[in-house]
Amino acid sequence: MDDERERKLASLRGRVRSQLKSQENPIDEKKTGLLQKASNKISEQSSEEFIEEPLTISLSRIEREFQRFATSNKENEKLRKVAAFCILAGAILGLVSGLMQLTGNPAELVENSQFFAIDEEVEISGIVLFEDGSEFEGVSIEIVDFSSGKSYGIEVSGEDGLFRFSDIPQRPMVMEFYNEGYEILKLTFIPDQATLHYITMIEGDDVKEIGVIAESELNNVVTVGTIVGIFTILFAFLGIHAYFEIKRAKHYRRTMYFAGISMFSRGLIILGPTLTLIGMGFLTLSKFQFEDQSLDDEINE
Repeated sequence: MDDERERKLASLRGRVRSQLKSQENPIDEKKTGLLQKASNKISEQSSEEFIEEPLTISLSRIEREFQRFATSNKENEKLRKVAAFCILAGAILGLVSGLMQLTGNPAELVENSQFFAIDEEVEISGIVLFEDGSEFEGVSIEIVDFSSGKSYGIEVSGEDGLFRFSDIPQRPMVMEFYNEGYEILKLTFIPDQATLHYITMIEGDDVKEIGVIAESELNNVVTVGTIVGIFTILFAFLGIHAYFEIKRAKHYRRTMYFAGISMFSRGLIILGPTLTLIGMGFLTLSKFQFEDQSLDDEINE
């Protein structure tokens, strides 16, 4: 009797334990899943922080160092002197560039440049034709300098209508074609070694002028260059004025405006503006050395 009772109690205890275990497992699994998700989230955040942290620390450190340097050198006049020197150097380079622009000779540049090099003397050739397209023999051709009127000789077209001149300078010329019973033809041109002239003679007694020398763009180039040079010099003088403003240390903003506008002097294209920009940076560090900025600072305090 006692043995059977012990056996039933043992069986009952086993069922109770199994039920308790079955109820605890889902809770443990749920807890395990939540812990796993939380750990994954933390690891992801830590990895992101690991990537972004060095850059953030570096930028903040640079900012702090810059602020510390600016604060500690607030009254350091050497910074203002460096700013004045850089802006003056940029202005002087701009002044030199403007003077070079004004004194430069575009004609000499064209003549001396390899890209625009021309032959001093060339050979001129061509063919004289009748109106029907056949070769015209016996036509007299004369070349005359367009400006001075100097003649460079007379040639007569051959049986094939061909004519040729040698050693003709490359400047504006007038080539005249005349034959009795035909119009006098005057061709205005600039000699070119590669050009073969085809001339058609027409019966009549008139004088016909053909060919136009395009108006030289040199005058326009000189005018534009002169205007650019004048403005360059004016902008450079603004930089020089900014230098004296820095030395007086009275009006900070006005000095910055003058220095900024002086960058348009384009001293040696990029060197001058770069020096001016560096000078403006040093000028920013020494802004509280100007009277108007120091007064504003005292009022705010």
